[in-house]
Amino acid sequence: MAKLERVLRMSGISYRKEGVSEEEFHRFSRSHAVACAKIHEKHGILKYQMAYSSSSLQALGHSMRTPYQVNKHDLEIEYYFKDVATLLAISNDEEFKNLHVEAEPYFDQDRSKVTLTWIETYVENGKIVNINSEGESLYASVASLAKVEESEKPVGKYYGK
Repeated sequence: MAKLERVLRMSGISYRKEGVSEEEFHRFSRSHAVACAKIHEKHGILKYQMAYSSSSLQALGHSMRTPYQVNKHDLEIEYYFKDVATLLAISNDEEFKNLHVEAEPYFDQDRSKVTLTWIETYVENGKIVNINSEGESLYASVASLAKVEESEKPVGKYYGK
C-alpha cells in the first residue's frame, strides 16, 4: 500500500463584530469565501471550507448538556495544504490582503484564533479508511508527522494593524 501523504490544516475561529447580525455576517462571509476560494485554488490549497456556528446551534450544544464547554465563535475556517510555502504565498497575495481589509467591519479580529494541525482520517464517506488488516493506523509515526520546519518569513500583515 502507498505511504499516506501528510496533510496539514490551519483552522481559525472568528467572531462577529458587535452590532453585526448573524444574517449580515453570513451573507458577507459567504461572498468573502467565494472570492477567497479563487485565490486559494491559485496557490494550491487542497481544501477550503467554512463551518458556521449560529446561536441556535450553540443553544443546541448547551441543551445536550455534554461535559464539554460549547465554543461561542460564529465561524470556523479550514485550509488543507501540504506545506507552509502554500500559506505564505496566499498571505502575501495582494488580492487576499485586500479581501481581509474589506472584512474588517464584520469580523472581530482581536478575538480570532488559529490552530495548525495535521490530519489523520479514519472514517470517510461512512467507511473505515487508513487502518490495516491488523487494526493499526497506516499513518507514519508522530516523530515523522510532527516534523515541520518553522517559517523563516512572517505571513503578510492584514487589517492595517
